[in-house]
Order: sequence, then structure tokens, then C-alpha cells
Amino acid sequence: MEATLAEHVPAFLDDMARVARLRPHTLRAYRYELTAAAIALTSPLDQLTLAELEHWASRGAVSPSTVARRTATLSRFFTWAVRHQLCTAHPLATREPARRRQRLPRPIESSTDRTALEKAIAAAPQPYQLLFTLLRETGMRAGEVLALTLGDVSLAAGREGLRVRDPKNGTERIVVLGPTATPRSLRMLRTQIKALAGQPTHVPLVRSPRGTRVSYDALHYQWRRVCDRAQLVDADGAPRYTLHQLRHTRGSELVEQGQPMEIVQRVLGHRDPRSTQGYAALHDDQVRAALEQGRR
Repeated sequence: MEATLAEHVPAFLDDMARVARLRPHTLRAYRYELTAAAIALTSPLDQLTLAELEHWASRGAVSPSTVARRTATLSRFFTWAVRHQLCTAHPLATREPARRRQRLPRPIESSTDRTALEKAIAAAPQPYQLLFTLLRETGMRAGEVLALTLGDVSLAAGREGLRVRDPKNGTERIVVLGPTATPRSLRMLRTQIKALAGQPTHVPLVRSPRGTRVSYDALHYQWRRVCDRAQLVDADGAPRYTLHQLRHTRGSELVEQGQPMEIVQRVLGHRDPRSTQGYAALHDDQVRAALEQGRR
């Protein structure tokens, strides 16, 4: 019997978890998309065509980013399937890559809203207060913060930092901490490290009230409560800002401070400098001021 998508999705996901060590939310996204694809794409893998896969990826009234996500998921599956000799051809290998529009970051521009969020974060229960504070002060990604272990924290004077071992772009980095740049994070980290004294270095830096690693769902639930406490929700009770906008806000603040793009890139962990340039594009007032200074 020829191999089909449905029968090999579990093995693919298992390999992605054990060998590729993908993050939990990435695995959930792969599982969701491939389970849906397996219902519609029932032909043997070697009989699936590029046209069929593209038609499935673009079904419904969806955004280009959704099409790109579905296509990337299928492409990774077929790369794996060819490597394991489940099919002889990769139908998406000849696909013309779509040109992606570079989107500008979306920082929280209102200083009043920033202050309201910071007060609400300070009132959040632990360990969420620490998690949100790290996100706010460092600009780290949510997945990077949730993956931190005790051994990833260094609080030696003058060398304070967090080691990010499983970043989105695959390149490890040190997130630099400091008494001026990240004062609240340092204070809470010192308290947390004392509470974990004697624990193995591989234990999670923070745990849920049940003693397990904090999940994305729990983090986003608590974020909704923070936004509600700050009165930053829409008419339906949904947060006006996303967790990821804390990262955008930190990057924007660094540009406002006049930090060089190389420093902003290093702080945010961008492998491609074009991602960092998006933050500079937000600050037309700085460009205008520089031009006016030149004229004078």
C-alpha cells in the first residue's frame, strides 16, 4: 500500500519533537494544518501534485501569511517524507516562492497605555509577573522566555544575562541584562534564583501553580487578565494589544534612545538586519530632525 499523508503525520510530528526539537506551539501548528490537510489530500504521496497542494493551502478567504504557513508546513513534511523514502518527489520543490511584504513593527505608541500595562503587570501574580516583566524589558519572544531554565540565568555582577538556547532563527544568543536597562527583571530574577536554590540547572526557571512548565495558553490567558486590569480591551473584552507587541515596543524604545541598529539587532536577536530596519522606518520624526539639523 502506498504511503499517504494521514498515516505518516504522527511519525513526522514525533521526529520534529525529538530530533528537530521544535517548540511546542510550532508542533501544535503543524499538527493542526497537517490533520486538516490529511482529510482532503487522501491520494498517495507520490500522486499529490503541486496544483493540489497549492489549492489546499489557499482555500478559503485567508491572508497571504496563512497560505505561506500552510505551504511551509507541507514543504517540511515532504522534505521529511523524501528523506525517509516514503515518496520519491517533493511536489513543492518547484514552487515559485511568493514575495512577502515586509511589515512594520507595531509598538505600543501611547505612553499612557504603556504605563497602564506596566502597572497591571506589576499587579499580576507570580510567576506571570516575572514572565511579563522579562518580555517588556528585554524584548524577548514569548517562546524564548518560557523555555528558560535555571542554568540559563547568570547574575554575576557585570555579566548579568539570559542564554537563549532555542531561538526562532536557530542561533543561540545571550540577552544582556543590566541595572539600568532591566531593573525589575534583575530584581525578580534574583528572588527567583534564591527560591530555586539547590535545584538542578535543567529545571524550568518558572513553573505553573501545578509545578509544570508554564504553557502558551496559560501565558495568554494571564495576558488577557493584565489587559483587562489595565482597561485596554475592546468592546468584546479582547486585548487591544498582543504579547508580541511588547517586543515591538522594546525595539522601538531602543531606536528612540538613539541606539545604533547593530545594538537593536543584537538585543532583539534578529539574524537578518532587514528585520531591524523596520524599527528605524517607524521613526520619521528622527529622520526629519536629522535633516533639519543638517540644514542648520
